[in-house]
Amino acid sequence: MRQLLIKIPKGHKKEVLETVEEFQGKNTIFLPNEEHDVFYVFLPNEKVNDFLKRIDEYEEPEVNLIPRGVISMYPPASEAPDQVADVQPKSSLEIYLGGIQSVGSKFGLIGYSLVAGIIVWIGLFTSTSYLLVAAMLVAPFAGPAMNAALATAAGKADLLKSSLGRYGIAIITGIVASFIMTLLFPLKTLTPLMEQISQVSKFAILLPLVSGFAGAVNICQSERDSLVSGAAVGILVAASLAPPVGLVGAGMYMMDWQVVFSGLFRILLQLLGIHITATLVFYFFGKVSPRGVRFLKGSKMIGLVTTGIVILGIGAMMFWQFSQPPFLRKASMNTELNEVFDAELQKIPYILVLNKDVTFTNEKFEGTPVANFAATLMLRDTALNKEKAKTEVIRHLKQNMNYEVENLYEVFEINFVER
Repeated sequence: MRQLLIKIPKGHKKEVLETVEEFQGKNTIFLPNEEHDVFYVFLPNEKVNDFLKRIDEYEEPEVNLIPRGVISMYPPASEAPDQVADVQPKSSLEIYLGGIQSVGSKFGLIGYSLVAGIIVWIGLFTSTSYLLVAAMLVAPFAGPAMNAALATAAGKADLLKSSLGRYGIAIITGIVASFIMTLLFPLKTLTPLMEQISQVSKFAILLPLVSGFAGAVNICQSERDSLVSGAAVGILVAASLAPPVGLVGAGMYMMDWQVVFSGLFRILLQLLGIHITATLVFYFFGKVSPRGVRFLKGSKMIGLVTTGIVILGIGAMMFWQFSQPPFLRKASMNTELNEVFDAELQKIPYILVLNKDVTFTNEKFEGTPVANFAATLMLRDTALNKEKAKTEVIRHLKQNMNYEVENLYEVFEINFVER
């Protein structure tokens, strides 16, 4: 339930009380004075927006909306547990106003982005994964991304421009912070964690899609109905943004354009994926639409055009990702090649596989991506010659490994341990 304080000119008491009853309001308090009537109204969350639209028909009211849950209990007392358990999504009005309120100052946006960029750079430089989590907590990327989706659902061009501008400022600030840190403490080669993060999976689109869904649902739900905190959802939204932002800055200093392009790809894909799912949640679940919010006059055309551009953008990025093997699919292809590698090693009867791994490098040989196939093996028969066995193993792998990537340079690192 939400508490509203309404002050309107005298003469509408009966109409207001009937409207409150129509919209399932409870425990209404009426306080008359000389010039105005004051009402304390308690309404179900989802009824607030439509109730205020109806009240506007009488005379322009003065309204105080307290955006916190209120527990209203009323006779019969035996139904109190059911009354308390009745939690509903927020009204479209509250969702929209909450998005506008979360815009905040540019000083805080730039400051937090700068701090996040420095933290993520330290994490990448020292290969400390928990610092990346800390950067995700600080990075202010979730707010602008959610507000951009909210603007599309509502058809508000000014909020969309503002949100995209703030998103760009946050991203650029993080990249600049990482670039400056690399300038002050020069890097000559990528750290192992940088190598890992620079590789994109073919499933990269799934993370922003679920992030946008989770973020929008968290915003729409009543605070007593959410099992997940807003901070946790914010981390989910920033999970695939903070690391590539830091990586882009370092890659620009090192002029490693493959790393830079993969980072920019993930940053843009994150925004588009979050945008489409969050927009759909706000529109269908939160009931935020160009005419669905009191006093809001948005443009349906803006929502349709923006959504169309986002869908086309995602389609274009997916086409680019899958038409450039293995540049933007290295992370998932490592797993796929590992499965093929292991399957062929298991077919060789005279060896025992102790360890195996397939990794892509960011280097190319004669313009061809390089994959390193490494394995630690043991001979089942000690009478066999290790060098001859190594040659036979490599020959078997070259002849029998079959995978989708055609343009790939194979490097084999086969070692036999002593018994």
